[in-house]
Amino acid sequence: MRIARTAHEIGISPVAVYTDADSRSPHLRAADESVAIGGSYLDIDRILDAARKTNADAIHPGYGFLAENADFADACHRAGILFIGPSAEAIRKMGSKIAARDVVVAAGVPIVPAIDPKAAIEFPVLIKASSGGGGRGMRVVTSATQLDGALKSAKSEAERAFGDGSLLIERYIENARHVEFQIFGDHHGNLIHLFERDCSIQRRHQKIIEESPSAALNPDLRRRMGEAAVAIGRAIGYTNAGTIEFLLAPSGEFFFIEVNPRIQVEHPVTELVTGLDLIRLQIEVAEGKPLTLNPSSAGGHAIEARLYAEDPANNFVPSNGTVHVWRPPAHVRVDTALEEGAHIGIQYDPLLAKIASYGQDRETARRKLIHALRSTCILGLQTNREYLIQLLESEEFREGRATTTFLPAPRPEVVDPGCVAAAVLYLAKSPLQGVPPNYRNNPYRSPTFKLRAHNRDLTVDVGSARTPMNAGNQITLTHDGITRTYEIKQAGDEIFVHSPTTSLAIARLPRHPRPASATQRESANSPMPGQVLRILVQEGQQVKTGDSLVVLEAMKMEQTIRTSMDGVVKSILVVAGQVVTPGQMLVQISAQENPE
Repeated sequence: MRIARTAHEIGISPVAVYTDADSRSPHLRAADESVAIGGSYLDIDRILDAARKTNADAIHPGYGFLAENADFADACHRAGILFIGPSAEAIRKMGSKIAARDVVVAAGVPIVPAIDPKAAIEFPVLIKASSGGGGRGMRVVTSATQLDGALKSAKSEAERAFGDGSLLIERYIENARHVEFQIFGDHHGNLIHLFERDCSIQRRHQKIIEESPSAALNPDLRRRMGEAAVAIGRAIGYTNAGTIEFLLAPSGEFFFIEVNPRIQVEHPVTELVTGLDLIRLQIEVAEGKPLTLNPSSAGGHAIEARLYAEDPANNFVPSNGTVHVWRPPAHVRVDTALEEGAHIGIQYDPLLAKIASYGQDRETARRKLIHALRSTCILGLQTNREYLIQLLESEEFREGRATTTFLPAPRPEVVDPGCVAAAVLYLAKSPLQGVPPNYRNNPYRSPTFKLRAHNRDLTVDVGSARTPMNAGNQITLTHDGITRTYEIKQAGDEIFVHSPTTSLAIARLPRHPRPASATQRESANSPMPGQVLRILVQEGQQVKTGDSLVVLEAMKMEQTIRTSMDGVVKSILVVAGQVVTPGQMLVQISAQENPE
């Protein structure tokens, strides 16, 4: 959708391709034409066939999938179709982190020291997938006992994500900053950088908040890092948009990490401080036009927050579901494909939207983004909205001290009484068809509702509530002397409530729930929607607390399910490849009997 917007602005008719899973995606409506390509965005032949059918001149590969695939760039060239990105040769040079290190050393830029896995290893170390990025195939290892398992897990994840299980082990630099420089090269020998982005705040080595300029750089350090980024680009013979990523140590030393040979998810940050359209620049460079700009400075400050479908309180496990209400904030930039009624499945990364603010100084941009996130209303699935606000409000971020190790524990989950009161009032005023509101056939008891929120069971007395409903499923009520408006949406037995301070999902429980069975308490259940990758146990096998049972994958993330008790595997209730739902029983375990 981002690419289609720029294409329309410069008089180019965009064509979208889509898989079976995305036949109703909003990106089809953003394009002028669309072509079905079957089950995968990795099918090069089907994509090229779609380009031929529609007489397309060029292909923009977007952020991922085939964006860093040299074979795809080659295939486009052979088909006479422009690939809007670097050359296949440049992608191959930088596509392997192992090969890229040699190029960077030759350019005179320092690199993070590599570790020989056959030699004595001094921990901590970082395992990285040689191909690809986005945190896939990355593991921090702090002891020798973790190494074998981390290598196997990283290799498996890298093979599925990039088709290449090659790994690299590097020294892990603690308390570093992640600073990257946007570079651009044309086909006339011009190569420039468009300043830096600080992407230090990450979870699972994937960025959460990005900003420009970096609070960690002074003018001299910015100049030296920018010169190093351009030197790497020239050593590669780089054209089009790319990103040179560095680690900045507390000592002030900086080390090359990798090149991302594509436009980045966080490119809006650079667009806001430079006033440039990077997608337009990409298209113009691919057309053969020279770069005529050479900016000496950027203006103001921009911060971007990534809104994810995930539960920060549960180790950032991805969530899925239907978006019942979506109201993006005003006065900031929002890049998204969300719309009400959209179903968030398990096929892709859990990124929902990018919300970016701009101000003349960092504090203005920070304050605007916090307000924008508070104004963002998304009901129907768990998101990291409140956690993003927590990060932006933290002392570390406010003072510009956050490093790659900064990831505070989410604030304790609190059942907001105002949200509960609003939900109960909504339920009390949603009668059955033909029954007037507040009608009761029991004159002696005030009606009650049994609810569950944040795994807490609540019994709430409706009392004599008389709060009127606003238009559009909103209730305005006063709690503890503060009047707020709550937006509410009911889907089945779940009630989703949004207020300026929090969001809450509330389940309505039956009045007389069945007691949990013993077998449920002795089972391993799925904590998230996902697909079963591997089953690590067999029926009849003895297991101990903490043993691995099943590996799941959802939204490009692996999760190992472990047993919480000693016992014997009684039954395995899933098979490899099966899609499971949250709470679904995976493995049943019988408590181990004491021998007599």
